[in-house]
Amino acid sequence: MTSVQNHQQQLSGNKKLRKSYFIYAVSLLLGVSACAPKSTVLRAPSNTGQVSSADTNAAKVAEEKSAAEEKAASEKEKKIAAERSIALLLPFQLDNINALGVQENDVKRSALALDFYQGFQLGLQEISKNSKPYKLKVIDSKDNAYFNSTLATSEEIEQSGIIVGPVYPIEIKAFGNNLINKDKLIINPLAASPASEFGLQNLVTITPSIKSHTNGIAKRVANDFMTGDIIIIYNTPDNDSRQFLNGMLSAIKEQKPNVNIISVSTLAQLNEKLSQTGSNLVVSGTTDKTQLNNLISNLSRKNAESFYSIKLYGHPLWDRFDFSNHSNFYSLHPIITTESNFKAWTNTARNFRESYRQKFGVLPSDQSYKGYDVAVYFGKLIDRYGVNNLKSKLTGESYNGLFNTYKFEYHDNWGFTNEAVNYKEYMHGTFQLQ
Repeated sequence: MTSVQNHQQQLSGNKKLRKSYFIYAVSLLLGVSACAPKSTVLRAPSNTGQVSSADTNAAKVAEEKSAAEEKAASEKEKKIAAERSIALLLPFQLDNINALGVQENDVKRSALALDFYQGFQLGLQEISKNSKPYKLKVIDSKDNAYFNSTLATSEEIEQSGIIVGPVYPIEIKAFGNNLINKDKLIINPLAASPASEFGLQNLVTITPSIKSHTNGIAKRVANDFMTGDIIIIYNTPDNDSRQFLNGMLSAIKEQKPNVNIISVSTLAQLNEKLSQTGSNLVVSGTTDKTQLNNLISNLSRKNAESFYSIKLYGHPLWDRFDFSNHSNFYSLHPIITTESNFKAWTNTARNFRESYRQKFGVLPSDQSYKGYDVAVYFGKLIDRYGVNNLKSKLTGESYNGLFNTYKFEYHDNWGFTNEAVNYKEYMHGTFQLQ
C-alpha cells in the first residue's frame, strides 16, 4: 500500500550519478512533447479584377464556405489533439532549487516525481509504437495548494484530454475543486487516501485504500472458512487496528453469511475462544510492535499444541516488519494484502528494468513501475475507445500490470476507486506473493 503524504523521499543509487542524471532530466523536463506536426491550409491569393454582382455573390459564398470548412477542420484538429494530450502534474518543486546549483536535497525532494515521470514516459513510448503518438505536458505542481487551484483553470489543462496528478492529497483537493470541466478525468496515481476524502466524481484513485485492504482480507478469510472453523477478530486500541478492522465483520458476512465470527479485545479472551475442532482464523490489524509480538508469541505457543490449528491474517504494513525473532511465525500461515503484483523475476520486469537503466542510467523504483502502468493502461484505453468514452469503460476494463492490478468501482460521490489487492504469505523469512 502506498501512502503519499507531503514529505520528502530518499533516492536510491549512487548519489553523484543520480544528481547528474537529475540535472539532465530537469533540463529536458518541461519541453517534453511527442505529437504529430500540425498542418495548415494554403489558399491562393484573391483576384482583384472587376467582377459582376453574381460573381461577387458566388465568390462570397465560396469564401464563407471555405472559412466554415477551415474552421471545422481546425476544430477537428484541436479535438484530435486534445484526445491524445495528457497533462502530467508532479511535484518536482523546481522553484525550490538552490540558486547556486542542484544540491542533494533538491534531488531527494524531486525523486518521487522524477521516477514516476520517467516510468510514465517509457509506458507512453511503448504503446505509441503501434498507434498515434501522444502529446505529454509535464507540469510542476510545486507541492503548493494555491498554485494547483489556479493551475486547474489554465488553458493547458483545458486543452488536455486527461490529467494525471497531482500527487499529494492537499494538491488533489485544491486542483479538483477548481477544475472547470467536471467531466474531465483526474487520475490520482499515488495517494492512498480514501476517495471519500476528496468527494470528486471525476477522480480515479489508483492506489487501493485501507478499506480496499479490509475488503480483500474479508474475502480471503471467507473463502478459507470451512464448516467447523471459527473466525476470531482480535481488536487492539492502536489507530491502524481500528481503521483496518472497521467493517471487517460485516465485510466477511457479506461474502459468506453463515460463518461463525467472534470479536475479542484481549489475549485471555482470544485463548478462551480458540477451538480445538476446526481451524481458528485469527484476524488482526495491529501495527503496534508490542501488541503484535505478544499476539504472535501467544498464537505460536497455542499452535504448537497438537489440538490447535491457527491461521493468521493481518495488516498490509506487516510487510515492512522483521519477524525473524519469531522462529515459528511461518507456521501460522500469515496472510496479508498488498497493492503490488510485481514479480521481479519475470521477463517483462527484467526488460523494463534494463530499458530504464539504459535510458536513465539508474534502476527503476516502485514509482517508476507505477508510472509505467498508469501510462500503459490509460493510453491503451484512449486508443481503443477515445478519451470521451473512458468513464463508461473503466469499470469493465481490469488490468494486470507490471506493478499494479486495476479493478475499478464507481461511486456517485467520489468517483472511481481501484479495489484490486493481491495476497502475500509469509514464507522463508519474508512475505511473498502467492
